[in-house]
Amino acid sequence: MKQFFKYFLASGLAYLVFGVIFLSIMIGIGSSMFKGKPPVTVKNNSILHLKLDKPISETSYFELDQSTFQPSEKMGINDIVRSIDYAKTDDKIKGIYFEPTSFSAGLANLEELHDALEDFKESGKFLVSYSEGYSQASYYLASVSDEIYIYPTGSLAWSGLSSERMFFSQMLDKLEIDMQIIRGSNNKFKSAVEPFILDKMSPANREQTEKYMFSFWDHMVSEISKSRNIGVEQLNTLADEMSITNAQKAVDFKFATGIKYQDEVEDILKEKMEIEDDKKLKTISLNKYMSVAKRKMKVKNLKNHNIAIVYANGEIISGKGSPEMIGSETTVKHLRKARLADSVKAVVLRVNSPGGSALASDVIWREIELIKKSGKKVVVSMGNLAASGGYYISCNADKIFAQENTITGSIGVFGMIPNAQGFFNNKMGITFDRAKTNEHADLMSISKPLSDEEYKVIQKEVDRIYDDFITKVAEGRSISKEMVDSIGQGRVWSGKDAIEIGLVDEIGGIEDAVNYAAELANIEKPIILDIPKRKKDQFEDILKALSEEQDKVSTSINSPGTFSSELLNQLQILKSLNIQSKDRIQARMPYVITIK
Repeated sequence: MKQFFKYFLASGLAYLVFGVIFLSIMIGIGSSMFKGKPPVTVKNNSILHLKLDKPISETSYFELDQSTFQPSEKMGINDIVRSIDYAKTDDKIKGIYFEPTSFSAGLANLEELHDALEDFKESGKFLVSYSEGYSQASYYLASVSDEIYIYPTGSLAWSGLSSERMFFSQMLDKLEIDMQIIRGSNNKFKSAVEPFILDKMSPANREQTEKYMFSFWDHMVSEISKSRNIGVEQLNTLADEMSITNAQKAVDFKFATGIKYQDEVEDILKEKMEIEDDKKLKTISLNKYMSVAKRKMKVKNLKNHNIAIVYANGEIISGKGSPEMIGSETTVKHLRKARLADSVKAVVLRVNSPGGSALASDVIWREIELIKKSGKKVVVSMGNLAASGGYYISCNADKIFAQENTITGSIGVFGMIPNAQGFFNNKMGITFDRAKTNEHADLMSISKPLSDEEYKVIQKEVDRIYDDFITKVAEGRSISKEMVDSIGQGRVWSGKDAIEIGLVDEIGGIEDAVNYAAELANIEKPIILDIPKRKKDQFEDILKALSEEQDKVSTSINSPGTFSSELLNQLQILKSLNIQSKDRIQARMPYVITIK
């Protein structure tokens, strides 16, 4: 036994030493990779090459790809939009060469990019798009271009929007697992629970889904109609008849300017830049230009910041968060930083969240109340989603901005407690027995059903939380509780419809929210403080990703309706419903809507 411990301790010490040495080497390599490089400069008569080939998030950061263990970069919509806006007034940039490849973005982020490109065109500079194949999302962005080119054997998708759900109730029946659902007594639209108890969409869920999907589609078609001078009726007919099947069809129906190889598009750009054929185009990539724009707009004296943008992105949980997870502890820390900064006169809360823990949402709501009590203004900018818990943390702002295709509302709460007694007993041959001091000490056990009394107690608690939710919304939005309840009950709304019912104040993106916050706080020139701030050393992001527990279930926003993404999404809901956790009562959306 002594020999065992001897070798065990020796090997453990060796691994520890090796780990320290390896980490030191990696830090050294990272420092040499990311530090000490000369700043990027823009040459005269350059073109901004806007190649979208990475996932678009709220802020830019690196994460560790769990499948390849390689660092993966996500581009922040804030950085992209600011870069396009800066390029508009940059004398060295003469135009944008837009090349969407395989990027993923939510609906509202797509709208902010669309608006930024439209705004860029007003400068009089050219905007040319090219792709080997356009998805509906990438074509929506490209549609604002002066010229749109497509590869000879390329494709352009145009078929409309769809939302497909996966239902598990029959599988659970076969496994003899009963999902005990407790949701607000009248929360018939709270559809997050449906995959576990139904085999198809409920009439209420179908009603709300079709309403906001038609709202999104109508807006998308209307914008393309204006940009391409194609009638709305014709655009719908082309989608219904699946008329756009290849590059030539795209040109025939005026979706594209012409069919070109990439080298031919580069020749067109040379003509615009008045460059000889044997000369190279001067282009600068989006990544490099983002660093230029950041450097030019950087404020050296941090005490000069007068507006803080606090980013709240992802599912809402108790405790610490991450770039893709809103932890109540972390988010409160960020909001408190903005509240206590003397130079900051207003706070813009950027919310992109399907919701999550009702408790964690309330903790964040409280900190926003404290900011307002301190005399500072709070304006919310809703991203792709600000639903359920995401709306909870938004409702008491001085003003709420959203895009027409933002998904919001879903004011409701629920809990799920699985009863797996039949599964364990009949499928696995496992039985349970217990000793307890009190009648309901085993309340949250998954090996037995809830009694009628226990169900009623939990239902009462869920109803209490829902009542508290609609009370806060009523107070924050200055409308009656009865009105909130009538538009609540878990119902999801598009940003456009949310304005009509009083849940949102104005259509607009994050820049609109910043400008309004400046107006409220009598700020002549907004000077932005981003919270959390992107680290100077990108390698720190990678080291953090290596050190963090990588057990989160992620969902691709670019692949809605696929088996894997839908399954992972539902598994994430189950993962969030840890029945022994204080977060077991949820205020969340069941899924996201994207344009493929």
